[in-house]
Amino acid sequence: MTRSWPAPRSLAACLLAAAWLGAAGCETVSKETSDGRPMPPSSRSVQQAPADAPINALSVLFGPKPVDSDANGRPDRVIAELYLFARPYPMPTWRDGTVVISAYRMGQAGTPENPGKSPVHVWRFTTRELDLGRFRSLVGEGYKFQFSLLDSGGTDRMQGDALDFVTRFDPVQGNPVWGDGVRTIDFQPATPDAR
Repeated sequence: MTRSWPAPRSLAACLLAAAWLGAAGCETVSKETSDGRPMPPSSRSVQQAPADAPINALSVLFGPKPVDSDANGRPDRVIAELYLFARPYPMPTWRDGTVVISAYRMGQAGTPENPGKSPVHVWRFTTRELDLGRFRSLVGEGYKFQFSLLDSGGTDRMQGDALDFVTRFDPVQGNPVWGDGVRTIDFQPATPDAR
């Protein structure tokens, strides 16, 4: 039995037709990932806050946990990230001003309308100091910095093992902006004899 092959012209016509059908044919776009989850939304451009938009919100992240900077068994150094917002713009931005962080004994921090009267320690970071820790991340523009209970002659020996922290941003012009709540940080000594 002999097999006959199509003529070269017929073969070329078939290939051309197949290519045209492939290009003009149906294209299947999956709405799920290979594990069945929905595809992420399309990326979109987010507008940066104008330089004259006033800061009206801030968020501060403390963590992961305080570090013992003087090796006495008691943690004292806190690492923080700060984000300033000019709502309704969703991305944080850098601005001139002073960040004030106050530490209080547990339950004595008060509220933005009625702050606590006797902070254990107060730290002030000017624009110049904050600019040293400027960074950009997926969230947007922010500041990274650290501070210690030992700063300005302070101590890491305290009543209890935790402090409440309140953050405020004082812009060069405009009203102070308070952080998004009181943050409690645990300063539990590494060993019981470090108390």
